[in-house]
Amino acid sequence: MHFLKTRLTKRYSLIVFVVILFVLSSLYIITVNIVNTSVREQVEQRDQLASKTLGNYIDSKLTTILNDLRISSYYNTRENQQAYKSEMESIVSNDPLYLQLKVFDKNGNVLSYVPKLNYQEPNQVGFIRDRLSWSKTPYISTIMELPNGKKTLAIAYPSLKNDVEFQGGVIAYLDLNTLSSYLEKFVIGSAGINMIVDRNGVVLAHSNNEYIGTDLDNHPLTENLQKDRFGLWQGSLFNEKMIATYRPLLLGKLGLVVGETESQAMAPARSLESLLIKGFIVVFLIALFLTFIGASKVIKPILNLVKQVNEYKENKRTNFDHLKTKDEIEDLSLVLEQMATELTEKERKLFYILESIPYCIITTDYYGTITSFSNGAEKLTKYKKEEVIGESIFDFPSSPPNSEFILSKTLKEGKELDEYESYIYDRNGSRQTVKIYSSVFKAPTDTHLGTIMVIRNVSDIKKMEDYLKQRERLSSLGQLTAGIAHEIKNPLNIIQTAAEAITLETDNEQEIDSNMVQDLANDIMETSDRMNHLLTDFLQLTKGEESSSETEVVNITEVIEELIQNLGKNTEFQDIVVNRSYDAADSFVSGNRNQITQVFLNILLNSIQVMKDGGILSVSIKELEEEWKVEISDTGPGIPGKELKWIFNPFYSTKNTGTGLGLSISHEIVKRYNGEIWAESQEGKGTSIIIKLPNITEEDIT
Repeated sequence: MHFLKTRLTKRYSLIVFVVILFVLSSLYIITVNIVNTSVREQVEQRDQLASKTLGNYIDSKLTTILNDLRISSYYNTRENQQAYKSEMESIVSNDPLYLQLKVFDKNGNVLSYVPKLNYQEPNQVGFIRDRLSWSKTPYISTIMELPNGKKTLAIAYPSLKNDVEFQGGVIAYLDLNTLSSYLEKFVIGSAGINMIVDRNGVVLAHSNNEYIGTDLDNHPLTENLQKDRFGLWQGSLFNEKMIATYRPLLLGKLGLVVGETESQAMAPARSLESLLIKGFIVVFLIALFLTFIGASKVIKPILNLVKQVNEYKENKRTNFDHLKTKDEIEDLSLVLEQMATELTEKERKLFYILESIPYCIITTDYYGTITSFSNGAEKLTKYKKEEVIGESIFDFPSSPPNSEFILSKTLKEGKELDEYESYIYDRNGSRQTVKIYSSVFKAPTDTHLGTIMVIRNVSDIKKMEDYLKQRERLSSLGQLTAGIAHEIKNPLNIIQTAAEAITLETDNEQEIDSNMVQDLANDIMETSDRMNHLLTDFLQLTKGEESSSETEVVNITEVIEELIQNLGKNTEFQDIVVNRSYDAADSFVSGNRNQITQVFLNILLNSIQVMKDGGILSVSIKELEEEWKVEISDTGPGIPGKELKWIFNPFYSTKNTGTGLGLSISHEIVKRYNGEIWAESQEGKGTSIIIKLPNITEEDIT
């Protein structure tokens, strides 16, 4: 039964559970709604029929009473009163609904009453007699209370002589308990009610005598009856939810209500709902049982395939078993078998390719654990695959300096390395100069899977490069020496010529021309000063890193601003406009402040000197990702394209004055601080000198 615990079974079962539950719930809701609607319609028809039947019965009772009273009213207008009195006695004795009949004259004097019980008349009797005298029509009162506390209903009929002249009348007091017993006979079920209310909303008769006299004046049923409406009503009545029909009676502004509790009315529907719930539960359980049986037939082969895939991933098998299910699962097992064969072949080819590459190739997973180690890696490090695979790359004995920082950039930040030069020690302790390349393995979904690191041994190449650099340095020294010899030769000729002229002038017996001697001496001094500047620049150019001062944090924005302020008189005198564009108020680099100042001073002086007739000097500082870019541009005559590549060479100058070492010195200083410097120029439009220097962050400053 392991398959019952799998996620696939749970998901499949959940889907089936939801579908079955949805279907059964939908069927239940639809069925219950249909049943409730049908039962409600039947209840409405039944209650309306019952109210109509009961209404006709009550109307016939009231009509009979009026007929009895009409006969009794002849007592005042006809002879043989004894016969009419006998008739009244017969009426009262035959119908328990009557409490008493009273005959009175036009002055209100009681002439006769049956039975012979002297009831004290209620207060409303005077109103009834007055109403009969002017209306001369029968009258049915609202609920009344006899002096003995018994509630009753009075029905009065006038006695008219010649159907015109009022002679008195007759009043019948009805027994409301008896009337309620009539209503009780027509009650629907054990929880049904029947009641009659008067025009004021007071209960006259009720299938339950306890409610006689209850005031329903503000109830919606009373309001509808007072408006002579009839229909079906549902709501709270006597603190119970009821379904009732209501209709006005034909006589006396009375209303009839026939109803039953909602629970009784909807009992058939509730029984059917209970039966449906039980049936649906049984169906649901059967469906779930069948679902688990079906799931076992489908999911077990899938679990078998999953197991084979996991074993293949863990190198516990090289192929897949053929599942004979005669459906798509069988096709899937065949496809997996083919894929496994092809993948094994590709893996074998990739392994041979990797092993044939002469470089050290190491792969890691996302956490830096070594997963493969090529033959080139064994040759370079002198370690075997078995010794390092599964170990952390950060714990690898041959790891280069700062390897944790380097590889964390690739592993954690996804940054690739391209020809990062470093060194490692092999197992024997020999130091090897290497270049490191690293890259990130990513899935098609761009998920980081691991890294690959390629290490190339460049020890021999490095030795060759050092040799070539030494040759280049000697060659440059030869060029410098030749340039110095050439530059010194001309001033020496000038000095020699001036000295010979002074000698001739002093040997001449004639008067010495002091002005000429002074001019010659000035030439010697100027030429000597020029040679001194030349040798000073030469010495600064050849100092190199050995004599470089200690580095510090330098704000190049501040340096350039100070230089522009100091050169303000030059720019103002030559009518030069200075434009500035800085991305930041502070742009920090690491270096010697005097040397960096010398770089920008040389460039600014060159730009100012070439704009003799005025122009625009533009200085911009832009912040790049890891460096500052400084661009100094002028609107001078520009430099021809064929000469542009020589301007950073020693002793090369496009001006008639100067040593030609200013840009060479600037070039050496910028390179010393791992920066870049180059020139861009358009002849006739101006020249731009661009410098890039590595920036430092606030963390580096602190």
